Amino acid sequence: MVRSWAVYILSLLSSFIFFLCYKMWVSWICLIVILAIPFLSLVMCLLASRTMTFKTQCPASVLIGTPTNITVTTGGIASYFSFCKLKMTVTDRMAGTTKKHTIIINDKGVSQIPVNTKHCGCYSYDLTWLTVYDLFGLFFTKTNINKINEILVKPAPSMPGIMPDMYGFKAKNLRKSKLPSSEIYDIKEYQIGDPIRSIHWKMSAKKDALLVKEPLEEYGGHSRVILRLTDDRDEMDLHLGQIIFTSKFYIEHETNHKIRIIPPDQGELAFEIESETDLERAIAKILRMRLPKEGTHEKETPDGKNEPAVAQKEADSDAD
Repeated sequence: MVRSWAVYILSLLSSFIFFLCYKMWVSWICLIVILAIPFLSLVMCLLASRTMTFKTQCPASVLIGTPTNITVTTGGIASYFSFCKLKMTVTDRMAGTTKKHTIIINDKGVSQIPVNTKHCGCYSYDLTWLTVYDLFGLFFTKTNINKINEILVKPAPSMPGIMPDMYGFKAKNLRKSKLPSSEIYDIKEYQIGDPIRSIHWKMSAKKDALLVKEPLEEYGGHSRVILRLTDDRDEMDLHLGQIIFTSKFYIEHETNHKIRIIPPDQGELAFEIESETDLERAIAKILRMRLPKEGTHEKETPDGKNEPAVAQKEADSDAD
């Protein structure tokens, strides 16, 4: 805008000198037109800002590496004799970084804002201020927008180095049964309150002590897929892709499982996965997590070996 006013002042001085040197009707017209420009600019600026419409079109989610744009459209009189600048703040939730940008909307009132889909994560595009300039760039008005567009860049399924072992994940565990009797049972010492019919007389005679049968039942434990967070975005993209592939594999084989996240600075998080909907919700929450800054690429186990960031384990013994 400073440059526009500098050009205008130079034009005004030139017109005034021309008027002093050549006092004819042409010089009068030139001087009057130059003097009228600021008033016309102010009217155009106010009219454009009051009649302006603003809208955006933004996808809610996109696959990693897919070219995507946010379409910003302005309408009304503003699109005919004015131009706009849009102030925008882009936040990468996983990296915890924030960048500010200025977008110029062209004379047709449409501008494409490219979306960063290089890495998985949650990206927030906060459109804060829209500045409307007149055609000459002498005046402007600001409009507070406060419109936030959130985009999830989702991982592409990637086959892990070792395919899941469905035999191990279908293993059975034992727990106390609510039924009074069962073919599977454990032996324990008699305590006051235990039913007489549960006494194991043969074993009690051998041990010379009252022993009772404790009914047990089989149950299937939860399969687990463990994800360790890392600040290496390429590695994190790969691990997320392997999580997607493994979870979908279990869902196809009707195997309920858990996705467990181990953040370095807080307790373990777990997501119950029984369907595609559960998986979508879990991935959406993971993509909004803040990644650690350093030192969590690998976790050293007691035997000195490095444990991979994505690990698959057999059935939980503590499953419900």
